[in-house]
Amino acid sequence: MSAFTSSRYSAGAKWIHTNCSAPLENHFINVVDGVVDSVTAKPAQRTVFDFGSECQILPGTVNAHTHLELSGLPAPLDVPAVAGLRSMAAWIPPLMQFRRSELYNAENAVAAAFLRQEVLSESVAVADIVPLTLNIQNVPAPKIPVWLPFGELIAWKKEQVKEKMTEASRCRLTGVSPHAPQTVCPELLEAVIQRNVPVAMHLAESPEELELLQTGGGGALFGVMKNADPDYEPKNVLLGKRPLDYLQLLAHSPQAFIIHGNYLDDEELRFLAAHRETLSVVYCPRSHHYFGFQKYPLKKMLDFGVRVLLGTDSLASSPDLSIVNEMRFTLREHPEIPVETVFRFGTLDAAAAFGLNDRFGTIQAGRPARFAFLTGR
Repeated sequence: MSAFTSSRYSAGAKWIHTNCSAPLENHFINVVDGVVDSVTAKPAQRTVFDFGSECQILPGTVNAHTHLELSGLPAPLDVPAVAGLRSMAAWIPPLMQFRRSELYNAENAVAAAFLRQEVLSESVAVADIVPLTLNIQNVPAPKIPVWLPFGELIAWKKEQVKEKMTEASRCRLTGVSPHAPQTVCPELLEAVIQRNVPVAMHLAESPEELELLQTGGGGALFGVMKNADPDYEPKNVLLGKRPLDYLQLLAHSPQAFIIHGNYLDDEELRFLAAHRETLSVVYCPRSHHYFGFQKYPLKKMLDFGVRVLLGTDSLASSPDLSIVNEMRFTLREHPEIPVETVFRFGTLDAAAAFGLNDRFGTIQAGRPARFAFLTGR
């Protein structure tokens, strides 16, 4: 929550998670002109907002992965599940159909997403994968402090690479997103690395992706790509047989965000841990649940030392854009993970990964008074 009815106030709750010390019980955050002045056991301002025994106050959240262009969807896509699993190959065609429909307008969808209550009330930063066709100048300035647009790059023919990279260079972007192994050729990945900018890439997302890699072009995703382009040839697109082949290249980026990472093996997790200063994994809990993928290896990631962040993914597979709700869901799905650890995924750890921890991720004197509120469990 970023705005109160007074320029000077104290906000109290049962627990305040500052990320600077152990959680503070029954304390108050004292704010002066939009900046934290202090955190004390008793309110220091005349105007007091006491959120009571059911509330926990966190630093404002950082959404490490979403696709705001799809915020025109009223609900996740209605794709049937077979034995509890939704196929990516079945999900992609209706998604593409929506993007070709009159209901789709990227600029309007992004603008509408920034006005959603859950975004306004909790977010300080949103990392967003945007199509290169989106005109960023046509999107009204968001009411959150930081929007981090990553331009989506798709090219499975090396002849397309120069055009895509030129187009990306014209846009005002935080970074780029070579979409996924099946949609980007090695030449495009090499061009991305040479540009020396932050990178976000979907990787190890589904069993179909692993099958495509391991077989060199077999399985349902191959059929989806072949329908998109009859000239699609996996041998000209795929970099290797494993996600590790991509991680080894992405490790040369100044910052790389591995989106999902649902099916990374132990060797790949060790590699991520060894490169945690530049490589982060973004877990999208409710999107993962929507598809019915195998249980997310969250504890194993943390045991290896992988840096994990949280994302909402898009409204094509998630009910809203709230990182607080992703935290709540994660705590239910992974009760073995400490509460403070989960809260850091979507606050301090994410702020640090995006280089924003000089402003966000903690509640302390001198920082902007941007908070998120969690009620219940």
